Amino acid sequence: MSLENTPRKSITDEFLARLEQHRRYLYHIAYRLTGNTEDAKDLMQETIWQAHRKSNKYVYEKSLKAWLRTMMTNRFRDQKRKKSLKLVALEDAFIQSEPPHAAQTKSVEEQVEQRMMMEQVKDEICDLPDIYRRVIVLRHFKGYSYTEISEALDIPEGTVKTQLFRARKMLKERFSKK
Repeated sequence: MSLENTPRKSITDEFLARLEQHRRYLYHIAYRLTGNTEDAKDLMQETIWQAHRKSNKYVYEKSLKAWLRTMMTNRFRDQKRKKSLKLVALEDAFIQSEPPHAAQTKSVEEQVEQRMMMEQVKDEICDLPDIYRRVIVLRHFKGYSYTEISEALDIPEGTVKTQLFRARKMLKERFSKK
């Protein structure tokens, strides 16, 4: 161990000790936000972990409690937002993705057939596991870039690409069986 790492390590350990002093306070806030013990414990742990990771961004003149409270409420809001990604708009996305003149040039039979196909695709996407469904929806129906999906879901860009690949593969396999 070099001497250069020692001061940083002791500062980090000191900061972690300060975070641990606020564990009870954080739990009470987390419980008020989540309404149950397990989710509150998870949120508290995630907040402490995130605060420890971002310790270099903490300004020591400011209240640590206020900083932690803000971090926790933001994390809670982000989690709620992610969970609320709904597929209700899928059908609208299909309709909007169709060029306006296309419906006029197709026969009634073709329109019905296309509508049935869209319903089938929608059903298959809804049956995908959540981790795959959300990236498909954001990429193909909301038009998000890989970077935007990565930021929205708080996952690495490489994971976004992997999940999209697997989701498309699953859909392809499902349609090839029909």
